[in-house]
Amino acid sequence: MDIAVKITLILHIIGAGALLSGFFYQLKDWGKGMKVNAGILHGAWLQLVTGFALAGMIPALGEENLNGIALAIKAVVITVIFFVAYSFNKKEVTPTWVVPAIAGLTIVNIAVAILGPIVVAKS
Repeated sequence: MDIAVKITLILHIIGAGALLSGFFYQLKDWGKGMKVNAGILHGAWLQLVTGFALAGMIPALGEENLNGIALAIKAVVITVIFFVAYSFNKKEVTPTWVVPAIAGLTIVNIAVAILGPIVVAKS
């Protein structure tokens, strides 16, 4: 089970990289309205699936002290990222806020994972 968690975590990190690289790839079009490209959409899918898989796998490893607030925030943020990316994926004209919002929410998700640890130390 430990190797499955590590592989899923690697895929989760790759998903975050895909989301951010899709944003950075289009940075030159900042004022014109960036498109939700395949990297952003696939990164959102990967983050969503692996995030919920990890949330289910951690208790299976015997961890009892989960930070429910951090898990809830991450779940809400990645769900919003996914639905925004999915909603604007096929649009020819995308509002200027869409891709920067996805990048910002991705950074928030990374910050919550690091600053509000998912597994808290046993007291």
